[in-house]
Amino acid sequence: MKSPISALLFSSVFLLGCSLFGKYSEVEYNNLIVEGMNQSSLALEETTELYNQTLPGVITEEHEIDINEMEDSFKNAQKLFENSADLLNLESRNIEQQNAVRTELGTYRSAAELYLETYDAMLTYYRDGDYKEDLTKVETLDETLHTHYTTFIEANNDLVDTLESFVTQ
Repeated sequence: MKSPISALLFSSVFLLGCSLFGKYSEVEYNNLIVEGMNQSSLALEETTELYNQTLPGVITEEHEIDINEMEDSFKNAQKLFENSADLLNLESRNIEQQNAVRTELGTYRSAAELYLETYDAMLTYYRDGDYKEDLTKVETLDETLHTHYTTFIEANNDLVDTLESFVTQ
């Protein structure tokens, strides 16, 4: 028969092990977040670069705009962005770090989602040839897309700063 003290000791060690199971050190947690974030961030950056390379500075009704490469890039960015949702489920042993990062990651994801929605609307506009009927949306879409991309970059930078603050402590 085991003594109550050894049973209590076993229970305490077991519960401690369970509470740490699946939780990452500050450095491991940061590395996993950065790894997942980099994939989606680079994919979103590629969509913007392709947008800037594909569309002429001045668009007229006569332009034939091939958006196939932009659509492929968008699909890739969207897939990688969706995969980044898993980052919200990671757990750090430092609850303060976890809460701060999750907050910034939520802002990052919201900004990315808004950018991708706008990018999708832009693709539809050019794919359907709506620009040939109504050029007034060209400037509005361009400005909105760049504004949302800038917001995304700011959210990305804020998340990086938050992650960095837990490495340099």
